[in-house]
Amino acid sequence: MTRSILHTLFIASLVVALLGGLALIGLQAVGLVVGSQTLVVGPNGLFKTILCVAASISAVTAYLLTHVDSEATARDEAGATR
Repeated sequence: MTRSILHTLFIASLVVALLGGLALIGLQAVGLVVGSQTLVVGPNGLFKTILCVAASISAVTAYLLTHVDSEATARDEAGATR
């Protein structure tokens, strides 16, 4: 149960971080081509903060998933040796 919740949270935050990052870079690239300072600097506020939080959540859940998997494997191996 814990693994499925962490996995869902990981996938959701990863998708938000990656798609948001692509949108951020795309807006800045369009801003450079058009010469619009607003498009280049504008997304650096709240939008960038949301992307950083999503990336951090993704990193923490990935770390936790490695430990949840290793604990389950250790329990399975300990049970098999009895």
